Amino acid sequence: MNCHQEFLNRGDCILLLVDIQKSMLDLCVDRDRTVLNAGALIEAAEVFGIPVLCSVHNAGKLGGFLPELTDKISEPKLLDKMEFNCFENEQIARAIMETGRKTLLLAGMEGHVCIFHTGVGALRLGHRVHIAQDAVTSRSVSDKQTGMHRLDRAGAVISSTEMMIFELLNRAGTKEFRALLPLFKRLQSS
Repeated sequence: MNCHQEFLNRGDCILLLVDIQKSMLDLCVDRDRTVLNAGALIEAAEVFGIPVLCSVHNAGKLGGFLPELTDKISEPKLLDKMEFNCFENEQIARAIMETGRKTLLLAGMEGHVCIFHTGVGALRLGHRVHIAQDAVTSRSVSDKQTGMHRLDRAGAVISSTEMMIFELLNRAGTKEFRALLPLFKRLQSS
């Protein structure tokens, strides 16, 4: 089946937030939008019971994951790495595998480096990859666009934060829908 025709199944998803660290984020375009949308994905994952993992690139030199995001995660799993491809890091690859889930919801930075490498690495391992392109950033717009284009060509689904959340909801009138209404209003007003 064409991966672009498949709907997200919350029981098969894991949210992987890649390297959202202040020292690098401050150099990137659309910083505030990226943080807002990554936070929205975390809030939705918490409502749906989707595991959240956060990679941290070279924490000793570049600092930790953005605290305003980790504070939103009920059980934060912060995993340090040096590799651009998260799946080449044994600890991260094991943490993802142990969830038993095969659909990776991907956001973070940078779109043409660690997001690209991780997305392609996941596809090669048989994972389905959905990228919230409005929760991905790079130091330049062209680098981000190039990364998203290559990921699309490789077989990833390029999506948006709101599209992913509505796809996971699947219908209005549920307790999850009501719980996420304030989030939708915040996203629309920003």
